[in-house]
Amino acid sequence: MIVATTAEKVTSSSRVHIALVDEFIQLTQNKIDAQNDPFLRESLYDLLATLREERAGYLDLLNAASMVKAA
Repeated sequence: MIVATTAEKVTSSSRVHIALVDEFIQLTQNKIDAQNDPFLRESLYDLLATLREERAGYLDLLNAASMVKAA
């Protein structure tokens, strides 16, 4: 029961985090599209890569929690 409750909380939290990171990714992409400065664009591309890694991590947590709930 405790494992199922924890998995539910991880699932819920991961979904919220993924949604927020998706918003940050979109905002960052919009800023990149509006920039002409190559240095700033490169800096924002670095941020975008970090955000995508964060998203992948939360997706991994979501998938792991789903597997625990299914077991």
